Amino acid sequence: MEHIYSDYYIKDNKITDLKPEILGIVLHDDAENYTAKDYIVWLNNRIANDELEKGWASVYVDTKSCYWFHPTPYIEWHCGNTFANKHFIGIERCQSKINGVLTDDEFMENEEVSFWVAALLLKKYNLLVNRKTVRIHKEFFDTECPARAWSIHNGNAKTNNQSITKLKDYFINKIQNYYDTITDIDLLQLG
Repeated sequence: MEHIYSDYYIKDNKITDLKPEILGIVLHDDAENYTAKDYIVWLNNRIANDELEKGWASVYVDTKSCYWFHPTPYIEWHCGNTFANKHFIGIERCQSKINGVLTDDEFMENEEVSFWVAALLLKKYNLLVNRKTVRIHKEFFDTECPARAWSIHNGNAKTNNQSITKLKDYFINKIQNYYDTITDIDLLQLG
């Protein structure tokens, strides 16, 4: 997988202030057909049009690329919730549009990459893999996100604590499998 870093990794200026504390990650589904590389142009257009307040995450992933848009220690605008934006790292799983360019099996390959990235970030910040550190967008905001994953792993289940926990436990199991294999060399890829 190719790791691509935006200029924010080499410039001194950042979009936001440092997070007061990092408590975990939030997994998102982008509900688009965009690849991680497509988000380079998409985010540059948001910057050029002064529209970053519409939202962005630190990391965008698919099976081929991981686009590191903004350094993870900094506040993001990914959850529509101030607490989540200030304390959690957003991981955007690309090409998640339901009935989009990817089959469910192909999207699940993108999911696997997101689980590895989640494990990498949790290990970097010395956080355990559990229900407090692995979160989903709809825990913080009234949204369908992560809609594709919800559809695949939860079917037509209504949004409630039980179905949220079921999906999170699936994610936690997957992330834990990668967490145990993350090496110091892997951690060096974080830029």
